[in-house]
Amino acid sequence: MKMGLLGFNSEPEFQKLSDMVAGCQNSEAARRQGGFCMPEWNLAKEYAEFTTDYLYASWTLGDKKIFEDYARWLYQLLCPVIASDERGRVRALLMEHFQAVKECVGKTMSGSRQRELEEIVSKGMEAVLAEEAKACTHSEWEKGKYKEERASYLNSLMESDTRKAVALVGNFLQSDIPLPDICVDILGKTMEEVGELWHSHKISVDMEHYCTATTQTAMSQMYPAIFQSRRKGKKMVVACVGGELHEMGARMVADLFEYAGWDSVYLGAASYEELHKAAEEEKPALIALSITMPQYLVECMDSVKRLKEAFTDIRIAVGGHALESLSEIQKDWRIDVYTRDARELVAWAENMPEEKI
Repeated sequence: MKMGLLGFNSEPEFQKLSDMVAGCQNSEAARRQGGFCMPEWNLAKEYAEFTTDYLYASWTLGDKKIFEDYARWLYQLLCPVIASDERGRVRALLMEHFQAVKECVGKTMSGSRQRELEEIVSKGMEAVLAEEAKACTHSEWEKGKYKEERASYLNSLMESDTRKAVALVGNFLQSDIPLPDICVDILGKTMEEVGELWHSHKISVDMEHYCTATTQTAMSQMYPAIFQSRRKGKKMVVACVGGELHEMGARMVADLFEYAGWDSVYLGAASYEELHKAAEEEKPALIALSITMPQYLVECMDSVKRLKEAFTDIRIAVGGHALESLSEIQKDWRIDVYTRDARELVAWAENMPEEKI
């Protein structure tokens, strides 16, 4: 399975680095290092391209936190696979993996680029050591408003009870729960927990896909309420960046703007060329970009820059999990706003002065 996104096609040194890292992980000598068995080294090999993708994004954007977050994510992902009672073994495997990456950097890069990349990898290794020292918990999901509704909905998904899941959302709509809260606080947060369950290997990727498809079906019940709102004569375009396939957040943005009386144009995963064409044809007041995977951060920043240069009167918003891997959201980003969820973005857009829309 090829995990990498290879967003550095115009950077031959990084392509060479990616190939060398994959080759290093594939060698018999590497498989024997540290006493690791072949399945464990196959895991490291599987993520070799992924590692290079994150390294490239971290270096290009000048933000070590991107790679540090990836190192922590990878550590958490591998713990349940290798053995929950042998966390030190996971740490040792990743130390070998990242050390191999540093050695490959030394063979493919030079000068300041080499030093900067080695420092980024070292920060990732430090992040793994720090992650090993703390226990992971997702208890925050179980707290706060609508916790009972989230628990009921998640249970229906885990039981593969589509009829019950759809009926629950219908019941939420008929209750006193505001529609935006259903989207953000119940369905959105439940799907975040589904992602965490996959990450911790408690559910399969097939189950994750089932949960996504079922939630999309359940959300379709909202459309009569969403589209009955009085139109305000405002238009917005929403899309995921490039090859980003995590589209539910962007879909919620489009739906909640429709509910607020805006006309939304939902593009799904879109290239810069597709965004440019939509901006020309639709003439929106706002373009909202959603990004879940940090590997697309470079492409997102580039798209924002080019859109701002081409359409100076269009406001641009960004949101999504990937932005949390940036130390400073708006440093070198020519965006107008960054929000953590669709509800916040609608509130921001609704309160903009009329002459700026």
